[in-house]
Amino acid sequence: MTLAERIKLILRERHTKQVQFARALGISSNYTNLLVNGKKENISDTLAKLIEETYGYSAQWVKHGTGTMVSPLAPSAVKLEFIRKVRRMPDKDVAALLAFADALENVKKCLEAAEGDSDSDEQGLAEDAAEN
Repeated sequence: MTLAERIKLILRERHTKQVQFARALGISSNYTNLLVNGKKENISDTLAKLIEETYGYSAQWVKHGTGTMVSPLAPSAVKLEFIRKVRRMPDKDVAALLAFADALENVKKCLEAAEGDSDSDEQGLAEDAAEN
């Protein structure tokens, strides 16, 4: 499979147009067109890694066609969509999302701690009952 075929596959699987692909990666639409049409047969390690981070396809597979196609660290489709939306947001909105994520993380920690305390209490009661 050529680089052009791999790029076309990414576009097709991610339901992404060349212009969107270019914008997401910070490259020109013309460069994307050259890639898709096979006029560019190589890409930089940096671009391959950026494709991996943005779309979840292994940089090695994108660049050379070897190894696993999907990166083991690839974000899910939902996360990729969220990332795309966050990139278009003003910094003020991103800061609000970050504050929300931090608050959610703290709530989860509190719930886990409370659940752990509850488990300890139940274990203690069970031990007390066994002794009697």
